[in-house]
Amino acid sequence: MTPRLGIVGPGAIAEQHAAALTAAGADLAAVAGPDRERAAAFAARFGIKQVYGTADDLYAHPGLDAVVIATPHAHHAAQTLAALDAGLHVLCEIPLALSLADAEAVAERARATGRQVAVAHTLRFCLPYLRMREEIERGRLSVTHVVARTLMLRQDDTGMGGRPRDWTDDVLWHHGAHTVDAALWLLGAKRADVYGVRGEPWQGGPPMDAGAVLRAPGGALATIALSYHSRLPARELTVIGEERTLHLSGGLLREHDGTVLLDCGDRMEADGLARQDADFLDAITHGRPPGCSAADILPATRVLHEWGAR
Repeated sequence: MTPRLGIVGPGAIAEQHAAALTAAGADLAAVAGPDRERAAAFAARFGIKQVYGTADDLYAHPGLDAVVIATPHAHHAAQTLAALDAGLHVLCEIPLALSLADAEAVAERARATGRQVAVAHTLRFCLPYLRMREEIERGRLSVTHVVARTLMLRQDDTGMGGRPRDWTDDVLWHHGAHTVDAALWLLGAKRADVYGVRGEPWQGGPPMDAGAVLRAPGGALATIALSYHSRLPARELTVIGEERTLHLSGGLLREHDGTVLLDCGDRMEADGLARQDADFLDAITHGRPPGCSAADILPATRVLHEWGAR
């Protein structure tokens, strides 16, 4: 069976999903977006035959199996719930929700409807992260501390494709969600004590800086620094163990002595997204949970909830 999918939100990240899903064998049947001209251009680019103005209209498209939700963050939870109620599987861009209560509601609705909800925590599917997880699971790295820095410049409302947008990104719930989930996943932790702070609100919107230390059961730590004010970008992760230390910068994973374990170059996240989307298709085809489900990301969402409340 070839899964038939619709895409809600024809933006830059949706283009990556469309390319990855097509390469993995999906039939992209419909796209929805409030800007019909932009949605039509997206449809033409990917050979999609049907264009809708709203998500609800797309959900009623005959024969759909699943949808990709790639709209502004504030819509993710409600649109995922509506898709589940329409009998569809969902691949939702990060964050699944902007509150713990909404994320829990989605996980419960997925359980109740028997539909799969995959969440695009793409780092779980990137080869350097998979390699670090393998080293830990095989007992070759006893982790005491994960140190992560995610720093970039996002002071205006411009999307990843360079287009202006009418909503403001939130460093905690966007890149914080990626970073916290990856740290807990590497630590094998389902919960953590949270010692977090955020900076001052930026121009009437959310804070652009945040920092936290997480303490997992057993005492392992994760130290996380986030900023949308940084003119020196950094996406770095250091995994400190009793025997070894691994460092990831960009797509380059090294041992503490400089030995290169993996070098994915600038393709690390794009290849991770392709692996993630192929996993979603396989999950809905074979009736199994996806590699990162709505239930799987609840521990990270609880951390974000506590961090944001401080």
